[in-house]
Amino acid sequence: MAMESTLQVRMNSELKANVEALYKSLGTSFAEAVRIFAQQSLREGGLPFIPSIRTWDELTQEEIDSRLRRSVAQAAAGDVLSQEELDSRMKERFLRE
Repeated sequence: MAMESTLQVRMNSELKANVEALYKSLGTSFAEAVRIFAQQSLREGGLPFIPSIRTWDELTQEEIDSRLRRSVAQAAAGDVLSQEELDSRMKERFLRE
């Protein structure tokens, strides 16, 4: 798929530097993370996560258990990628950039 559109986002310089360093440490780019976010948004029909201002430490045990059950259900349904599949997809995307 050709990439012919550009998205500009204004943000704090420190936030930008930190998030770029984060994604670089994960072997990808901030731009790729934004593209993944957009694709997941379409797949989910909305935000691909539940927005929250609470940290993991602030969750109740019931909330943690619920999130873990949801993750287990996704894995059981096959909604996962192997490391090889993920690496292949990432490599394909980097070659297109």
